[in-house]
Amino acid sequence: MGADIIRYKKGGERRPANGFKEKFSLKLNGIPFLRNFFLVKKFVCKAFDLPESTSINKDFYSSSPNLVVGENVGLADTFIIAYAPVTIEEGCSFSFRNMLITSTHDYDDFATIVAKPIKIGKNVWVTTNVTILPGVTIGNNTVIGAGSVVTKDIPSGVFAAGNPCKVVRKINFKK
Repeated sequence: MGADIIRYKKGGERRPANGFKEKFSLKLNGIPFLRNFFLVKKFVCKAFDLPESTSINKDFYSSSPNLVVGENVGLADTFIIAYAPVTIEEGCSFSFRNMLITSTHDYDDFATIVAKPIKIGKNVWVTTNVTILPGVTIGNNTVIGAGSVVTKDIPSGVFAAGNPCKVVRKINFKK
């Protein structure tokens, strides 16, 4: 097994989870008239250690503050299960209804959770309704097509799509 694999056994080490500050900030962010205030966004960014240049909407969710996010990232309503670290580098954009899931259950012991980090490079566009599964790395300057399920690493400078997600073609990403 790889060094990046994290195992959470029943009765063992606790999985990362949101504390009061993170839960409260997500609750405030979901209230339409409150989330329009700059201080609410600032509070959410501080709770999850996100740069203030991060863009989120009312349905953004992360299971824990186990995120490393670069400048100028748009997370929209991305749903993140972060039992292992999730790294999103600068300039990335997530359109609507995307999921990043770092964990699954051990097939031999369903009470054990197995987590692997997700890494997303610079200037990646994750379009709509994309699911990114544990252990995936997506290279810089890449576009992931709508409805894709990303089960394996995707290289830099490509358009990839499908279920399972595969490289469709190389792209000349001008950023």
